Amino acid sequence: MRYPFAYLAGPITALLIVASFYAGGIWLLVMPIVFYFLLPIGDTVTGVSLWPSEHRIARFDERTKRHYDIALLIAAWSMLLLLGWAVYAVSVTPLTWWEFTLLAVIIGEYGGFVGIVTAHELMHRRSEGKLQLGFLLMAVTAYSHFCIEHVHGHHRRVATPDDPATALEGQSLFAFLPRTVFGSFRSAWRLEGERLGRKKLGFWSHHNILLRWQIFTIALTIAIYLALGPMSLLLFVVQAVFAIFALETINYVEHYGLLRSQRPDGSYESVKPIHSWNSNHILTNISLFNLGRHSDHHHQSSRPYFKLRHYDEAPQLPYGYSAMVVLAMIPPLWFRVMDRELESFRKRTPSDYSAARSSSVTR
Repeated sequence: MRYPFAYLAGPITALLIVASFYAGGIWLLVMPIVFYFLLPIGDTVTGVSLWPSEHRIARFDERTKRHYDIALLIAAWSMLLLLGWAVYAVSVTPLTWWEFTLLAVIIGEYGGFVGIVTAHELMHRRSEGKLQLGFLLMAVTAYSHFCIEHVHGHHRRVATPDDPATALEGQSLFAFLPRTVFGSFRSAWRLEGERLGRKKLGFWSHHNILLRWQIFTIALTIAIYLALGPMSLLLFVVQAVFAIFALETINYVEHYGLLRSQRPDGSYESVKPIHSWNSNHILTNISLFNLGRHSDHHHQSSRPYFKLRHYDEAPQLPYGYSAMVVLAMIPPLWFRVMDRELESFRKRTPSDYSAARSSSVTR
């Protein structure tokens, strides 16, 4: 999208969440209806956009870049403010069990589709302040290890069976989830241990980035319970679970079945745009800071979201992310649609997939 502040869909949604909470009752259903029913329709109606071109990217001035960064930071802080409001609101407002559940799920979805998405962009930035904000956003969803695993693990091993965040062909979302959650956690701690070892620093020390952020999450959890009570704690836990679910469902969609060819010496070919599913759907990319341009993101991970490009050779998702997330939660429909897309892509792209495909996972 060529207008920086079009990416403020998230913060506007946050205001609607607060308004629906105080309107009460059935109004809390508005947000799930919007995401699961209206956004998929909207993505189809508004279509796709191949903007920006290389010529347009070259013309971005510093003022334009600053505006895109401001939009990103507003969205990031909106997550922290929304979560802070929510844990307080449930401590002072009587709610029925279904109102509480709906609110917790909505906050979790916002955390996954806005908070974690902005954290993902921030963790790739060189600015120390933006990197720490990315860690903070991940810490409030109890998933701070993602910052290390994603940048230093996933980007290196993507589209290989060694990457826990790459879903193998024939693997359902619900089989993928434990593999990616536990595999990514183990990998992050191993990567941090290797970093500390290279620098000859103690593992159980303040130098351990993961240890610091894990302690922060635990301390925050205890503080919420002591200051606001058990309902606030429960909301904090539930929103984290749903935010993680949203994140890993997106990972599932972005990489399903795509594997790099393996050379005779066991190494893999370089990461190319063909090794991630791409989406040019307008509403998807406005809502998720161009996360749909995932092919270019993996091809050049240092590129900011507003410069991500389309590649003709990249495999294209048949629908926008909101529809694909819903589809992923219904494995028979997912396999019917995506296995056909995968096979069609392989026929169009001459590449030796056979050496890289794994037969260890079956449905």
